[in-house]
Amino acid sequence: MLKLFFLCMLMFSTAANSAENVKDPWAEAVPSEVQLKAMLGHVDASISKAVANTLKNDAAQQPPYQGAIVYSSTNTNIMTAAFTEAKVPDCLHSEGLKRQPTFLLGGYLALPFIAVAKVRGKCI
Repeated sequence: MLKLFFLCMLMFSTAANSAENVKDPWAEAVPSEVQLKAMLGHVDASISKAVANTLKNDAAQQPPYQGAIVYSSTNTNIMTAAFTEAKVPDCLHSEGLKRQPTFLLGGYLALPFIAVAKVRGKCI
């Protein structure tokens, strides 16, 4: 079984090395002007006109970073309160037992509930 594992690893490593050495012939291909003019002859005039109009209309639009703020909340207090409530409290601080009921016990009698809250994941 171990031999099969090493054989597979050897095959994958040689395949990866051979794939890295092979260059894509189309990656550095630059068409000549004659080839470009021949390609332009195959494009329909209505398509090239529509593309030119679209590019012209898109260039006239204002960039999004210069416009009004898109994502904002008028009620930031609601979001702030929601994030504060969602935060898991520390077990040894004042809000450590806010999600763990202590059954009306307080002070030293609530100490066992800190361990219970930690085990249940109600506090960190």
